[in-house]
Amino acid sequence: MTTNQKNAQYVWSDDPVAIICTPSAFAKKSLFYIQEIGYFKTDAYVMERQKLTSFLLLFTLSGRGELQYRGKDYILKPHDMLFINCEEYVQYKTSCQKTWEFISVNLYGNLIDHFYEQFDKHNKPVISLKDSNTVLDKLRTLLHVQPERSLSSELLSSRIIVDLLTIILQHPYANPNANSDGTAEVRKVKQYLDQSYCERITLDSLAEMFGLNKFNLAKNFKKQIGFSPIEYLINVRITAAQSWLKTSDVAIVDIAQYVGIPNTSHFINLFKEHIGETPHSYRKKWGNRIK
Repeated sequence: MTTNQKNAQYVWSDDPVAIICTPSAFAKKSLFYIQEIGYFKTDAYVMERQKLTSFLLLFTLSGRGELQYRGKDYILKPHDMLFINCEEYVQYKTSCQKTWEFISVNLYGNLIDHFYEQFDKHNKPVISLKDSNTVLDKLRTLLHVQPERSLSSELLSSRIIVDLLTIILQHPYANPNANSDGTAEVRKVKQYLDQSYCERITLDSLAEMFGLNKFNLAKNFKKQIGFSPIEYLINVRITAAQSWLKTSDVAIVDIAQYVGIPNTSHFINLFKEHIGETPHSYRKKWGNRIK
C-alpha cells in the first residue's frame, strides 16, 4: 500500500483555494485526472511530500519559491513551471518569507509515467515558460471546472492536462531560431534525411557530408528533434514503406530497397518493431483496394 507522507504549514496573506478531487472509475481507467488542485498566495508555506502516487505541476505567478528535489535546490520565479514525481522526496516553500503566489496541480493517469520520463530526459524539474498566459488560462480553467463533479468536467480536465503536458514537453524545442546548438545544421540534416532516405546513410556519412563532429551532430539533433539522426531516419523510412504498402502492389522485397533498407529480413523486423505487425499483415489490413 502506498504511503502518503504530507506535511504543510500555512500563514495566508490571501484567501487560498484548495480542491480535493475523487476521480470516477472511468477517469481512473481512461483519463488523466486531478487529485488535488489549489491557488495559493502566502508568505509562509512549507510542503513536503514523499512516496505519493502522484505527479505535481506547479506554476509561479508572482514572488519566489524554493524547491528541493533529488538533492538539488531550485528557485521558483514568475513564469516558472515545475513538473516532478511525488514518489520521490520533495520540499517546496516560500523564499525568504516573501509572498509567493502559485497554482499547484497534483495529477495522475495511466500514461503519466511515460510523459514524465520523456520530460525528465530533456529538462531540469523547473522550466521557464515563454507562453505563460496560455498556461495560466488553462490552469484557471482547471480550477474553475473541478467543483462540477461530472463526466464532462473530467473529460475537459483530461484534455487540458494533455495540453499542459504537451506545452512542457515541447519546451526544449520551442526556440528553433537559436544558433547555439547548431540549429541551422540540424535543419539541413533533417531536410536531407526527409528527401534522401533511400540512400545508404550512417552517422559517420552524415557528419562527413555536412562537415560536423558526429558526436555533436547526434547530441544537437536529438536535443532539437527528440530523436537521434538514425532513429529519425528509420522513422522516415518506415513511414514511406507504409505509404507504399497502402497504395501499391509493389513486392515487399522491392519496397525494402526503395526505402533504403536492402536487407528484407531486417526491414520486416524494423517494420514490426515500429508498427506492431509485419508488412504483409499491414498491407492486408490497410491496403487501398477498389473492387
